[in-house]
Amino acid sequence: ALQELINEAARKLKIRQYELPFALHERLWAVKYIILLGLFGLSLESLSTAERYAEVEPFKTAIMLKFSREWGFVFYAVLLLVINIFTRKVYCRYICPLGAALAIPSKARLFDWLKRRKECGQPCQLCANECEIQAIHPDGHINHNECHYCLDCQMTYHNDHKCPPLVAKRKKQQRNKPVPQRIPVVQMDPQN
Repeated sequence: ALQELINEAARKLKIRQYELPFALHERLWAVKYIILLGLFGLSLESLSTAERYAEVEPFKTAIMLKFSREWGFVFYAVLLLVINIFTRKVYCRYICPLGAALAIPSKARLFDWLKRRKECGQPCQLCANECEIQAIHPDGHINHNECHYCLDCQMTYHNDHKCPPLVAKRKKQQRNKPVPQRIPVVQMDPQN
């Protein structure tokens, strides 16, 4: 929430936002899974050691202890928040081991709630460009492990004034719609 509030304030102040190139972004996804595996391996050896290394999560420093900690912890939390001014949800996208752990069961989802068209990705890139966490690949498919389910892409998908395939379909229907013929109305004199 703190990341989101800071980034939203930065956007309102018109601070330029940066997106990583998709190839680099896609490779950085692996970092959180590596951190998760490292923490899991440490927990098998010693829970107290794993708990100490779980400080990769800055929540305790920023929220619970209100930045009243040793300088290394504070520096790490502040650094993530400063980066977040320029790039949205850096911690969630690339570092969060909890997000990685929650993504694993998403492989076994029962329903495919997020709809796509054959035009998504080729030629249309609108949803991919609008996705602020870059969970939509340039080829149009959604990486459900990385998707935060904000549903912005679904709002565009169903909007016939924004989604290019729907806009084209709507315009074609309007061109082909017959123009209704006006029938002259004869008014009768009520006193007659």
